[in-house]
Amino acid sequence: MSDKVIVDLTENFARVGEPIDFTFDCKPADELLPYPDAHLENIRAQLTVTFLRPNVDVQGKIVCSVSGRCDRCLDDVSAQIEVPFHQVFYKDVAEDEDGYVYTGSKLDATKAVCDEIVLSMPTNLLCKPDCKGLCPKCGCNLNERQCGCDTAKENAFAALKNLKF
Repeated sequence: MSDKVIVDLTENFARVGEPIDFTFDCKPADELLPYPDAHLENIRAQLTVTFLRPNVDVQGKIVCSVSGRCDRCLDDVSAQIEVPFHQVFYKDVAEDEDGYVYTGSKLDATKAVCDEIVLSMPTNLLCKPDCKGLCPKCGCNLNERQCGCDTAKENAFAALKNLKF
């Protein structure tokens, strides 16, 4: 992600236990996406930050759009994804190796936001959940019309039926 999601905790330090809202618009980096030729757009992180001495609790949601080609039929597709976000940031040293940290009065949530986006991407980018895809013989888009090709699969073991023991 090319923009940083940095929270200034100065106000949080003065108001221990009180949640404070922050909103960030981020420039996306397409390398976050597992799909070829797909683009991430309009990333907005809406976060509520609470200083719990010494840790910082961050909750909220990330909303973004992904556009590309359907994995089954290759039609253009655009989808909006809403990702719930909840992470605890530890002061200077993470309690475990998977934790996030903050230093001084600055909390850099960029890596946490990127991680949540990557983990929330659907396995396949589809134009619709019941996309029929392309005909394996003629390449016709089966969502638009039936092509009439014989797509019955031959049984690879059919030849064994004629064997005599």
